[in-house]
This record gives sequence, C-alpha cells and structure tokens, in this order.
Amino acid sequence: MIEIDSLLYKLDQRLNKVASNIHQQIPLEDKILALNENQIKLVKTKIDPNNVYKLGLDAFKKRYQDLQFLVENYEDHPLNLTLSDPYLNKYIAYLSDITPEFMFYIDSYMIADKEQCKNRVIWSNGDLIKHADITLLLNNTNYKPSFEYQETIVDISSSELHYYTDGTFTPTKIYLSYIRYPYNMDKEGYVHFDGTDSVTINCELEKYLEDELLDLTYLDLSLYTENNEATQAARLKITNNE
Repeated sequence: MIEIDSLLYKLDQRLNKVASNIHQQIPLEDKILALNENQIKLVKTKIDPNNVYKLGLDAFKKRYQDLQFLVENYEDHPLNLTLSDPYLNKYIAYLSDITPEFMFYIDSYMIADKEQCKNRVIWSNGDLIKHADITLLLNNTNYKPSFEYQETIVDISSSELHYYTDGTFTPTKIYLSYIRYPYNMDKEGYVHFDGTDSVTINCELEKYLEDELLDLTYLDLSLYTENNEATQAARLKITNNE
C-alpha cells in the first residue's frame, strides 16, 4: 500500500523541482484524477506486451509479482454459460456479471457433462484465440475441443468470453481467473461530480511501485501545465525505468 498523502507530497515536489511555482498550483481533484489514470497505465506496463490479454507468467515473473494483489482466483468467479451459436457450439460468459471489474484475462476452466459423465473439468487454452483462427481450430483434430482430453478453446470480444465444444458435451459453468482494475485512490477535501464528499483512500499498489507511479503522473501533469522542462525530465525517468 502507498499512502495518498505521500503520493501527493512527492508529486508536488517533482512538479516544482525544475521550475518556479508558476502554473503549478494544480487542484487536488485533478491530481487525484491523474494518479488514478496513471495507476491503470502502470498496470498495463506490467502486462506481457506480446499478448495484451494474458499475463506473461514465464518471461515476466517479476511483473506478475508486481500485480499479484490484483489477481482474482478461479473459485471466486464462477460464471454461467449461454449457448450463442449451435452450429459452432459456441457459448458465452458475460464479464459484466463479475465483480471486481475485469481488466485482463489470465486463465479459466470449464465444468461440463457428457452422457453419464458429469462435472468433468475442461481446461481452456492459456492464450486467448484470435477470432480469425476459431473456425480453423474447430476443424483441426489436434486443436478442437475435446471432452476426453479435457481441452477447449476460448476467445474474447468486448465484454464477453466465448467457449467452444465439439458438440458432444455440454458446459455448465466456467471458473475465471483474471486481473481486476485497481481501486481508485482519493483524498478528502473536495466534492465529487455526483455531489458526494471525497474521503481518504490510499493507493493499493505495492510500496516499491511508488516511484514508477509518480513518474507517469508527473509526466501527465507536466504536459497539463505546459512545463517543458518537467516533461523532459519525466520522460527521461520513465525511459530509465523501462
């Protein structure tokens, strides 16, 4: 956890470090907005760049550790499936049905029945399938869903996950593991757009990520205040972080 007071204090230090205080008096609510937007950017930088939907658990173990507090467990998120396309044997799970809010897919498994065999675990592919590859895989004996081999394929579209069978078995439920959005931080002292008073909420990121969050926020607010020196300094720091 990172205390919001620490973030706000250090952010002011950075903004006023390379220039006078002219144009640096940024309202509290704007700083909070920038911090919340940039903690989402920071989470995205920790995701495997080769696959925006799946966490790079092998090549990016350190990044996984950075985000482990955002990982939601399978058992906490059972989702019902709805038959969407009987010709492709396609089933839909709606991401709007889960809380906390879904951000990135990690993995999932299906519970399915076939004739007298009930409640068999069917594992989905680790990487989400491209839409253009679905029909190819469904017609390939090496990759198509199989009850016996306990394998199926899944893709994502908007707020839906799509699961497939070979038509011989029926899925009843899926269990999903995913990266959730980080909770918004806040600081008492202003009024939200909906008329409610702000309250103090600390940042839930790990303490050692404080500098990275500050660097990203510093860059945004430097652009906001048209502080060219601060912008250049922030970009240099972010490049060094990478």
